[in-house]
Amino acid sequence: MSSFDPRLESLRGLAALLVCLHHGMSVFADNARLIVMDALLFAFNSAAAVIFFFVLSGYVLGRGLERDGAFVAYLVRRLFRLLPPFVVVVLFTFACERLFRIDPAPSGLMPGFQRMFWPQPTWDALWDNLLLSSFKVNGPTWTLFTELLGALMLPFVVAAHVRIVPQWRWALFVAIATLLAISLYHTLLWFYCGYFLAKEIGTLLAGRRRLAAITFVVGLIGLAMAATNSEFYAVGIVIPSAIAAALMIGSVAASRELLQWTTVAPLRFLGRISYSLYLVHWPIFYVCALLAIMCRPILPTHIWGNLVVTVTSVIVAVGLAALSYRFVEAPSIRAGKSMARALTQTWTRIWRPQAEAG
Repeated sequence: MSSFDPRLESLRGLAALLVCLHHGMSVFADNARLIVMDALLFAFNSAAAVIFFFVLSGYVLGRGLERDGAFVAYLVRRLFRLLPPFVVVVLFTFACERLFRIDPAPSGLMPGFQRMFWPQPTWDALWDNLLLSSFKVNGPTWTLFTELLGALMLPFVVAAHVRIVPQWRWALFVAIATLLAISLYHTLLWFYCGYFLAKEIGTLLAGRRRLAAITFVVGLIGLAMAATNSEFYAVGIVIPSAIAAALMIGSVAASRELLQWTTVAPLRFLGRISYSLYLVHWPIFYVCALLAIMCRPILPTHIWGNLVVTVTSVIVAVGLAALSYRFVEAPSIRAGKSMARALTQTWTRIWRPQAEAG
């Protein structure tokens, strides 16, 4: 099983899209919810989508580390992958929230929406967001801190699993998982289960197409039920949600026939730009919401206002994310790979003569 799978890439894109949908439907208060939208948000709500991101990162990064355990090169690639788009979008978000304002906050808004965007962010808030100590400017960027912690942890647990004899790997998993569960960093279980548990589930289900399909559905339902925003960080949510997402990923890895419909080009494209979409949808969502507020005399609020904000912000955000991917994210990925390759070559030139002399 390869760490890259177009179906998993597409699922990541769908998860990012559903985060956008969830936020778009959260502007105006006292709205009569759409049944279809409620069903979508229950099946894969924003909390579930974010958890899926984390578990999938553990799976993909862990498999890559098994093939190439060069820690410095891996870390350089990861930092270049995550940080440049993050910095650019946070600066763009800050500009949008400072330049486009309606003060004081209008009435009839969801408390969460009002709390996120009023009062306007200060320059200190921008600095804090860039340092990952606060997320007042771009709310979804809170996930980057957890993502970086997971990326730092994975090389050590992968090295431990690679070096231990196979019959002891489950015992090692239970030991490390227990330590994480009782620590302050129990959210890292998402990454750890993605690396180890998803891979083991995929091995167990290999060649069992129907069982893999059933397991995927069980994982999807379990993730939707476990991932509640109100208790997002509780260890009682982290453990079952990590297992549920690992069931989904392991099922896809085990069966080539499962979810073949996700390999269509539009979904592949959505998966490719998913990180940029996740970041850039926030300022677009904010600007579209302000436009809907300004159009209140001609545009009904509540359900229709939220629907307009959702559709408009998603369309614009996808277009802007495509530009961000092409001109920011893709170049930074290439730069990270070049830097990692240069560091590896330098390291080899320095240590190979010493090893030969020894």
